Amino acid sequence: MKKEKITYKEIFIMGHGGMSCGMKTARCLMVLFNIVFFLIGAVLLALGIYVMVDPRFQKLKEILPLNTNAGLERGLSYLEMMAIVVIILGSVLLIIGFLGCCGAMKQVKLFLTCYAIIVALIIIFEVAITIYFVVFQSNFKESFVPKLKDSLRDNYQGPLGVAGYGPKPTAYSLAWDFIMYNLKCCGVENNADFNGAVQWNRSNPWADPLVPQSALFRYPLTCCPFPNGQSNWNSLPVDQLNEVAQCAVSGTGVYETGCYNKVVEVLNSAKTWVIVGAVIILVIELITFIFTLALCCRHKKDTIYYSS
Repeated sequence: MKKEKITYKEIFIMGHGGMSCGMKTARCLMVLFNIVFFLIGAVLLALGIYVMVDPRFQKLKEILPLNTNAGLERGLSYLEMMAIVVIILGSVLLIIGFLGCCGAMKQVKLFLTCYAIIVALIIIFEVAITIYFVVFQSNFKESFVPKLKDSLRDNYQGPLGVAGYGPKPTAYSLAWDFIMYNLKCCGVENNADFNGAVQWNRSNPWADPLVPQSALFRYPLTCCPFPNGQSNWNSLPVDQLNEVAQCAVSGTGVYETGCYNKVVEVLNSAKTWVIVGAVIILVIELITFIFTLALCCRHKKDTIYYSS
């Protein structure tokens, strides 16, 4: 009596069986989840590339301190580093989605094994990052804020120049002014951060010659409330322009909250949704990991024998 190999695929084609209902459901869910992973990966990859090449985002990157420990010929700003992280994350999700879809649909053991290993590593990495962030959150502020303050002190040149007063403002200065105006904040930790700004052009082009103390700004114009929601001092009426300039000179009415805390407030306002999203993603990853193991175990039993 001779034994010949026959696979479940051949049995299914011949009409003698196939997957159980549970395994079919697991495979369908695997395909669905990994299509979502693939699409998210494509969006993140496109977003990361967009940030790296779009000139508007290139202006914003100049506000962030350079990473001098990267060992590169030029320092990468934190914005560039975040864009690279997003590109890597998007690429990983694309690969995961491809392996998961193909592995589940075609039951390719190599794809399923690679998929299971990658998902397991991602779960371990996510748990480790969460623990690190919870334990060392205060250390991040202690190391990041001083670098940001040093960067502000050495590079901020002020907004003047748009109206023809002095040199054209740098992208770094424009980015800071954009943030301070929109978040209604001043400096990194508080408005005193501008006391040592060595590059800042403090000249007040609207100073009263009869009032010498009005010749220099103590704070940037964007650290002061603009009347009627205006954001451009070039279009302000003279009386309102004087009001903003007096605030910048005297400090009366100037914003006291630092921009770091304002940014943290914005992030904290969305923290609940971030946590919910992270938990959902982790649960989906665990489910897909379990389903992958089930499909791999079934694959080992995919070959049976019959007598001829």
